[in-house]
Amino acid sequence: MAGGNKFDATALMVGYLYQCRFALFKAIEATRHAPGVDISIEQFDDVAFEQNGDPIELIQTKHHLAGKGSLSDASTDLWKTLRVWAERIAADPATVLSSRFFLITTATAPSGSAASLLRADGRDETEALALLEASAAASTSATNAPAYQAFVALSPTLRVGLLKAMTVLDAAPDALDLQADIEAELHHAAKTQHVPALVERLEGWWFRQVIASLSVTAAPPIPVVTVDAKIDELRESFQRDALPVDFAELDVTQEILDEHDGRLFVRQLRNIAVAPKRIEWAIRDYYRAFEQRSRWTRDDLLVDNELQRYERGLIEAWEPRFESACEECDGRDDAGRIAAGKQIYQWAERDADFPLRAAAVPDARQLPYPRQLNCPGFTGERFVQ
Repeated sequence: MAGGNKFDATALMVGYLYQCRFALFKAIEATRHAPGVDISIEQFDDVAFEQNGDPIELIQTKHHLAGKGSLSDASTDLWKTLRVWAERIAADPATVLSSRFFLITTATAPSGSAASLLRADGRDETEALALLEASAAASTSATNAPAYQAFVALSPTLRVGLLKAMTVLDAAPDALDLQADIEAELHHAAKTQHVPALVERLEGWWFRQVIASLSVTAAPPIPVVTVDAKIDELRESFQRDALPVDFAELDVTQEILDEHDGRLFVRQLRNIAVAPKRIEWAIRDYYRAFEQRSRWTRDDLLVDNELQRYERGLIEAWEPRFESACEECDGRDDAGRIAAGKQIYQWAERDADFPLRAAAVPDARQLPYPRQLNCPGFTGERFVQ
């Protein structure tokens, strides 16, 4: 819990979340005006936009809980940022001409401070430089000392160049407000009541991309065009004739298999001698369908009792096949009944294609088919006792 725990990492965790969420927000913006660029996290900077492998925008993000934080002339946030950029410019002076530098922070710069003079409006790089140099000369902060040294070590021309290329965006939205901003950016992508659900899925995908990128040394950046493509994919899945599929790749653990082992449909499949691996697949499909329909319900994506109508249609499609099979089993021994049971289950497993909506997903098997919904009698509730 936050508060009394001296090892509490809440602020750090929220800071990382903010960094990732801000990167997504900027990527969404870039889909309109710069779709050909790439975006990276923790490579050139906290967040960076790249073109042909070279950084064109370097972004430092600073998030403070409850809006706290300082951007005074001796601010640690400010000087840590200046140190990162000064050291980069010292290593490659051309960066000051080829890149733009942005400090995004939830803190607010005091009036008349160097940071306030480096906002997008009302800029005065000369006065800002004088204030920063005076702070570096007068301060006795051991924490800021390496940053002071790195900044002062730049030539006067490069110091001015850095400040001219630098923009401070203070009082930025916090992590929660930023989510609302992302929803506002995507307000045309789905019906108003479904936009939060769309953004939740987009963020889930984005965080997986970021984790994959951070898990590999020298991983390639993420093309902005892939973000645009994912938004298009989600937009289509939220149309009236489709539903988003969230669990198509969900694997079941041994614990889940054990939990479902006693279910009626599992016992029925064993009664007709279905192989263990196919029973495992049936449990997997049932579990995916259960999780998916639960999420559709939570996200309010189902309309006009369509799930109830769908289930009724499944039962009506099943009933004549079931009754026909029962008639054919009259007089058969157990082996004959098991063979008939296998035949009808094969139909359910391979041929029963009943999508919930007319056009929905690339793999229709991920929709809740009758065997996944465990409709009464579907896997032989009365067929094999």
